[in-house]
Amino acid sequence: MSTLPLSIGARLRHTLDRHSPDYQEVYQHRTTDERINSQAVELGIERPKLRNGQAITNLNTLTYTLINLRALQRLPQHPAAPST
Repeated sequence: MSTLPLSIGARLRHTLDRHSPDYQEVYQHRTTDERINSQAVELGIERPKLRNGQAITNLNTLTYTLINLRALQRLPQHPAAPST
């Protein structure tokens, strides 16, 4: 026999409609964030040693640029279209 935990958070977790569009959208953003964090860990830049907000913003921009460039490198290369 199993029982549900009594805390509000536990009850909400069990009553979520995991097929609703809102849940799916939030879940998709969550998994995207987890993939980016995983790549940041791999690159050794997950814990910046910066204190200035603008410096952290700049580092995040560079991080996302690097991750996007790596993703573009993984795409199959197509031959250039003939110029007319």
